[in-house]
Amino acid sequence: MTENPYCTAAVKLPGMDVALEGEATRVIDPTVLEQLARIYREIGWPAEVAVDAFSAPYSAPSAGPPPWNLYRFVIDTVVAISTSEPNAATRWHFA
Repeated sequence: MTENPYCTAAVKLPGMDVALEGEATRVIDPTVLEQLARIYREIGWPAEVAVDAFSAPYSAPSAGPPPWNLYRFVIDTVVAISTSEPNAATRWHFA
């Protein structure tokens, strides 16, 4: 991500497919990481801050081993395509 932080995420919603485009930057601020780790602990995942990432005794198998980095995704463009009648598409760009 350091060479090209621009990325896309796709989401399937009822009646439409959505593509979110923008820039992902790694979050290393210990205050922000601890705030999010506290929220994770409140909902049942025992996350802890390990230097500048997260660690926990377990996570989703697809996540691989800890530590897990946190990224902030700032969206600049959204494209939505209807998957049901009446079919249509739209695009939003945020400056």
